[in-house]
Amino acid sequence: MGLTRHLPNLVTLSRGATGFLVAGLVWSNHHVAAFFVFIAAILTDLVDGWLARKLNAYSPWGVFLDALADKVLTSCTWVALWTHGWAPTAVAAPILLRNVIVAALWALNRHRGQQFEPNLLGRLMISFEGVTLPFLLLHVTWMGVHWASAGVILAVVTLALSLASAAQYAIYGPAHKGSS
Repeated sequence: MGLTRHLPNLVTLSRGATGFLVAGLVWSNHHVAAFFVFIAAILTDLVDGWLARKLNAYSPWGVFLDALADKVLTSCTWVALWTHGWAPTAVAAPILLRNVIVAALWALNRHRGQQFEPNLLGRLMISFEGVTLPFLLLHVTWMGVHWASAGVILAVVTLALSLASAAQYAIYGPAHKGSS
């Protein structure tokens, strides 16, 4: 199988790296391009998983990279939106802080030889975040909807899920998967 075995991880790494591109596009006022690049990047989350299953290339390293790529993509996007004034501080700052804490827990568990298992609320939060960020990126009115305003509402729900997930990690630890 050779190099093909690494294809899912390459797709995953591209998703993380795209976070920096999205941020650059936001900062250079190319928000529509940032919207489409983010959508393409977030869809690679489906592609890398499919490839890993198809190529029988599942690995603990790939699972770690997948979660890390999600965090890099979304965190870069939150930072860009926040510093650009398009994401409220009261939402972006706690979500970014949670991401830092979760990353620290990953590193700590990895150092201890334990696998970090995302809980159900964490997975739901990431999914919701993947819907919220495009709304905030597309700073236009389209089909009678001001997308950024709808994005702020979605961001508050994302924040609530983020805080609930963080509380669950704090209570049960990072190896607790939650109810499924």
